[in-house]
This record gives sequence, structure tokens and C-alpha cells, in this order.
Amino acid sequence: MEKKYSKKILFVGMPDMAIICLNKLVSKGINIVGVIPPSMDHNTNKLMVDTAQNLGLEVFQYNISLNEKGFLQRIKNLDADLGVVASYNKKLPKELLQLTKDGFINLHPSKLPDYRGANPYSHVIINGEEESAITLHFMDENFDTGDLISQYRFNIDLNETMGTLFNRTNFMCATMLYEALDYYETHEFPRKPQPQIAGCKTAPDLSFEKKNTFIDWSKSAEEIERFIRALNPFIGAFTCYKGIIMKIHSAYVIEKHHKHKPGTICDNKNSLKVACGKDILEIDALQYGSFFISSGRDFVNRVNVRKGDILQNE
Repeated sequence: MEKKYSKKILFVGMPDMAIICLNKLVSKGINIVGVIPPSMDHNTNKLMVDTAQNLGLEVFQYNISLNEKGFLQRIKNLDADLGVVASYNKKLPKELLQLTKDGFINLHPSKLPDYRGANPYSHVIINGEEESAITLHFMDENFDTGDLISQYRFNIDLNETMGTLFNRTNFMCATMLYEALDYYETHEFPRKPQPQIAGCKTAPDLSFEKKNTFIDWSKSAEEIERFIRALNPFIGAFTCYKGIIMKIHSAYVIEKHHKHKPGTICDNKNSLKVACGKDILEIDALQYGSFFISSGRDFVNRVNVRKGDILQNE
């Protein structure tokens, strides 16, 4: 589409948020003068590069560091008005932040200052929040701490998963970013320092390698069910059965008092019910090692699960 905006925008991002936002901006005629994809060794680099080039945009690559002199000089030569970031896994250095006339702005899928960090999608569900937000803010040298521009709040659905929240907020962010850049064409952005609140909730990364995605069966069934949804489908909530890793895709709570040790399989009659610190969790869908993906019912029939067997953290 022919560019109808004059302000020169440098775009930084990685899939999936970046692709959704970039397509939106190009379709609306925003003047994107360059795209910075993830580093060349990142597994999403090619996807981001191909997307930008298919949209007719110039890509600016760096090898490992955003501080590389040749790379920074190429960005400086763009003489961009503003940099925008839509999901990125590296902290932008001061040298890069200073290369646009009006700095950089960033989209963050949480109600800042709460849930700064890599994975707000999961943590708002884990903590049972009823509301979340998307936030547009100026960037400084730290993650997610810059002055606020705008914020849009919305309700979290009762059965929300990481995947559904991720998808919803990506499209919300694309709309927010376009509306902001449309405003920026003729106005300066408002800016408001983030509130200094002690004990803000954080959103650290969750991964199998960090061993923080294993289910703690001493927690209540309600908490565990949220944890499973919060990691579905991109990360996965894990436990072990007979020394083999089990990934839990979905489950639901049965409010029932019991005297079993947490993690005990307390019913194996055509279902897989597990005792928790409070109440019982019925596992609806799972993956057992690399063998198969099945319902809880099929699992107990295939593996000869016995009542009284224990699910463990590792």
C-alpha cells in the first residue's frame, strides 16, 4: 500500500506480535523505513526477515550484539523519527535508543507497572487476575519501566489460556500501535511516569529448562488448574509418572475433601483423578513422554495406572 504518513518509523520486533503489528501498520500506510529482526542466530529470525521483505521493507540485521558499530551507523543513517518495539528478547542499548529523534516506544501486554518481564500472559492467569491490560510506553535502558503513553484494560476470561490471551493481546496491540502512530503524525505523545509502587507483581520467564513449569501438587486443585491453563499451549505444565515426563494440557477441578497425599492418583476408573493440597484435579488431556497424546481415560487404560500411584515433580 502507498505510504500516506510522513513520519519515519523504525520497527523492532519478533513473532508473533511483531508480524501482526507490522502487517497492520503497512496496510494502513505507516512509513516504516526499516525493520530490525531478532539476532541472526535466533530461531525466529528468518520468519521475521521474510515477513518484512515480503512487505517490501528494508531489513537491518546484526550478528550478535545491538551495539555493533556498523549496524548502529546504518540505523543512524535512516534519520528515523521514532522507533517502535513489538516484543523483543534483548534489551535495547542506550546507543540505539538515541538514534531516533523522539526515542523508542514499546508495547507490553500487562497493566504496568505490574507484570514487568518476559511472560505476563502466564502470570496473570497463575495469580487468578480478573483483569489485564496492554500498555504503550516510552523505552529507557531497563525493561518495561519507561513513561506511560496509553493503557487499555480488559477482562480475563474464566477459561483463559496463555494461548488465547496471547492471541487476543497481539491484535489489541496492533490496533493500539496504529492509533498511536496516527496520533503521532500531528501530535506529541503524552507521557506519564509509571507509579512507584512497592511490591509490584513480576512476570519472569517460565521454561522447562528452569524447572519452574512442574506442577506442585501440594497446591489447591484450583491453583493447579490455573497453572495448567497459564502454560497451555506454548510451554506446558509438567509432572512425572513412573519416571517418565507427563505434560498436562487440560484439567478441571472436583471440589471434594480427601485424605490422600498430594499427587496421589485417587481414581483410575475410566478417568485420571489426582489428589491436590485441596480438592481433586481430573486430568482431561495429556502427553506421556514421547509415546502418545491422549485423554485421561485412555491413559489409565493404556498404561495400567493403579490407584495409589504417585505423580511427582521430577
